[in-house]
Amino acid sequence: MSPVSSLPQPAAVAVISVLEPSRDRQSHWLLPCGGYPQAIAALLAAPLCSTGQPARTWREWLAVLAPLPPLPGAEANAAQEKPAPVYRYLLCLPAAQREAIRISCWRRYPEGLGWQRRCGPMPLPAFVERFSGRAA
Repeated sequence: MSPVSSLPQPAAVAVISVLEPSRDRQSHWLLPCGGYPQAIAALLAAPLCSTGQPARTWREWLAVLAPLPPLPGAEANAAQEKPAPVYRYLLCLPAAQREAIRISCWRRYPEGLGWQRRCGPMPLPAFVERFSGRAA
């Protein structure tokens, strides 16, 4: 086996879900560039870099994620998506402004292990700092 063939294959896609429990709503998007934590951290860092604050409201998150293809709820939960998501992210919006937005990440491993938690729930600025190398 050559060294190149033994390298891990890049992830195909990730699903990003935003949940606002206080209003009982959720939406889902597809991150097609592999879904690695570094890719989503770069996307989520944009509001932090421009304003110094993460997006806070439902409307602000819709604007941040607008470039990504949306998924209806049923598709976000489908096990047979092609290509199958390798990463899954959950952004949980706080009920109160003083609380932090929290993010969790899971990865699906190919050996049938199912979804394994990679990180979180953790404050969004900590996630961005950890995976993008930018201080939030």
